[in-house]
Amino acid sequence: MNGTLAIWYEPEEYDHSTAPVDRDPQQPNLEIHFNLWRDNPSKTNFLDIGLRLSEIELVKRIYLYFPISLQLNQFQDLSAVMAYGQTLDAVFNMVVEVGSKTDLRYETTTNGEPFVTVHKVNVGDDLVVTPVEDGLKGPGSTITLTEAMCTRLRVAGSGPQYIRLRLHLAGKTQSLFTQEIIGQEKVFVSSSQRLELTELRLNEQRSFPHSIAKRASANAFKIVRVHYFLIRELGHALVTQHAPLRKVRRLEAKLWASYLRGREIAARDAAEEERLLSRLIIYHWREGLKEDPIQDFTAFASFQASTPGLLFYMIGVILLGAIGSALYDWGKSFWGVTETTLPYWCGGLAVLWAIARTGVWGWLEAGASRFRRVCARTLKRLSQ
Repeated sequence: MNGTLAIWYEPEEYDHSTAPVDRDPQQPNLEIHFNLWRDNPSKTNFLDIGLRLSEIELVKRIYLYFPISLQLNQFQDLSAVMAYGQTLDAVFNMVVEVGSKTDLRYETTTNGEPFVTVHKVNVGDDLVVTPVEDGLKGPGSTITLTEAMCTRLRVAGSGPQYIRLRLHLAGKTQSLFTQEIIGQEKVFVSSSQRLELTELRLNEQRSFPHSIAKRASANAFKIVRVHYFLIRELGHALVTQHAPLRKVRRLEAKLWASYLRGREIAARDAAEEERLLSRLIIYHWREGLKEDPIQDFTAFASFQASTPGLLFYMIGVILLGAIGSALYDWGKSFWGVTETTLPYWCGGLAVLWAIARTGVWGWLEAGASRFRRVCARTLKRLSQ
């Protein structure tokens, strides 16, 4: 990850004329939930951000910084999706029931006691995206939860308030948290190893742009806990990690299906969705306590996956012979009869090596893999 996420708030103006002189403004508490979903076959690549806020009487606006240029249409509110079926149970890892509702929020309970109030975020009205330019670190974006949104949070009651957003990672942002390293010489082997590096950083002050550092440091939340869930497919083996994992488990496909798609799942699609999601693994990091809040958070993991390439390997062998033969015929017609075909075979090998080094071979193989998946899905739909 090239940079760090940051979160801070703008304090509400304090009315000293009516407030007691011995009252100190209380730092608002924040618990953050990150869910990073990465699964190419099911077209899943996004970051979910949940903010559980308490003691926020003096919060006027909330700011999130991302070290990349973002657009407003990449964000999606998840409040309605969370109310589907048992999605609340899956998100909070406990039995949670929906209580009273309004158009903009609903209350929840657990074991008969008030839990959190979940708020709807109207992306077009409650969020503002502001570009951030930093010559050394490149473009970034600040996401502002508006004053009107924070006012709704404050007046909803004294209990914890909760909002949850989804950032769709597409285009340049799809590699915001990940980097893939693929062997360039994969044309010469029947399978190759692909290494994926995944990293999420929060409030790492040395990585702040100058325009962000002062504001983020002056009005920081008291971050009592961070939950970070990284969801990857079974074929990716965890190689290294930092910090230590708290838990690893398989994804409960039936619990998460509607949440993942952001809509109710039709009965005809349920079996296919369950098949796709049952391939996923959840890696869970947790840090922080109310008595011991954290200043920053970093989680790094590397995964390795094997990419079969037997078909392309066979094609490469055939091409090698064809190129060598063509070079031999060309040399024979140009120079006459030659003693050996070795120079021409080496010439063919050099051509294939150049193709592999330039990335053309990897691009062709990735395109063929996408085409194969599209054909398989199309045939499956036609057969239903």
